[in-house]
Amino acid sequence: MTSTARLASGSETFRRARAGLMRLKSALFDPVTGLYSYHLRVDELRARLEGTPLGVIVVDFPSLGEIESAHGWEVTDRLLSGVASLLGALVTREWPPGTLIALEGVYGSSFVLFVQEGPEGRDVGTQDLAGQVASLSAHLERRLRAAAWAPPPPPVDFSLGYALVRSAQSARFERLVHQGICDARGMVLREADQVQSDRAEALRAILAGGRLTTLYQPIVDLEQHSIMGYEALTRGPEDTSLSVPEVLFSVSGRIRLSLELDALCLCQAVRNARGFDPTKKLFLNSLSERLENQGLARGGLSEALEESGIEPRNLVLEISERTGITDFESFGRDLESIRKRGILIAIDDVGTGYSSLQAISEVQPDFIKVDISLVKNIHQSLIKQELVRSLLRVAARIGAKVVAEGIETEEECRTVRSCGVRYGQGYYFARPAPPFAALQRQG
Repeated sequence: MTSTARLASGSETFRRARAGLMRLKSALFDPVTGLYSYHLRVDELRARLEGTPLGVIVVDFPSLGEIESAHGWEVTDRLLSGVASLLGALVTREWPPGTLIALEGVYGSSFVLFVQEGPEGRDVGTQDLAGQVASLSAHLERRLRAAAWAPPPPPVDFSLGYALVRSAQSARFERLVHQGICDARGMVLREADQVQSDRAEALRAILAGGRLTTLYQPIVDLEQHSIMGYEALTRGPEDTSLSVPEVLFSVSGRIRLSLELDALCLCQAVRNARGFDPTKKLFLNSLSERLENQGLARGGLSEALEESGIEPRNLVLEISERTGITDFESFGRDLESIRKRGILIAIDDVGTGYSSLQAISEVQPDFIKVDISLVKNIHQSLIKQELVRSLLRVAARIGAKVVAEGIETEEECRTVRSCGVRYGQGYYFARPAPPFAALQRQG
């Protein structure tokens, strides 16, 4: 092979290697935070340390899934991006030189900080890490209450853990780093378990004391430009993590108190609606499991109706399509007894999957509530518009009324109206409030 050919071959090999490295870096880069997965930093750490200890700190947000479910992925992305910027600024200003920040995995919610030296340049120790974690925890708590990128209240939960990695000639460095992260995560999980335990205790106290807040959101007659009814929405005590409904019901499900919480929500919603306009409907959410297992007639609802002076004919019981109905025969028997009392039935969250059409066919509800996923940006989607029109045709055959949930813009309101939907609900008209919110817009 000539020298020219060897040079060309070497150049091609270098080009391929460089292209492979760029692909690897791209695969390990997280576009939300602007950070790399820690796997890409291992060689850099090994080259720098040369036998000295390595501190590993993990920062995790265990309730991120609940936040995303409640507020959407844009909110969680903004949170993670904000935390990444905060950590970067903090490390630059206050932490030992050479501290690296990475993610445990791309699109993850766990940050990993590698501390390469302690104060005054000495080797880092466990006491150093404990002090840094305490300082970081206090700093995060302050910023998460006030930062523009933080989610809506209550403040988001976070957990921190740390571990010290000591190099050994007989051990592979990559495995030592991985084990250090696992050890730090073990501390994080123990802290998260304590958070969950505290929440469970708080929920039991809420159930014992009946400390729930009920908000009411108008359901609007788009044709008459008036309020047709209100949906009752439950919140936990303010300034606690349980004020977020998704967290409240997640905790109740985990400790098997969903039925008890559901019963309390129903009764509190009715009791708090004293003075309710008898010409309007009060929409109440209930679990399908509650109907199947014990029926709505029990659990204090009759007493709550008597206390508030509300007639059963004013109630609309919303059955969520998200949870699914496992036994339609048993479910139908419960519904029959409920309907005999004059209570109307709505299928909620229609359009989220599971068994919408079967639920509508078997239950033949009085109301069909179209989920926000079909309503959001409906003016930009001909498919969503056609799906809503299809639901309207089904509703007409069984004599049901259709309510479009989650209307937030004038364009969405105008489009659902043009599809033939008569009733709407959402922030465009009014936000949930104590009894009883007036309309900001009439449609």
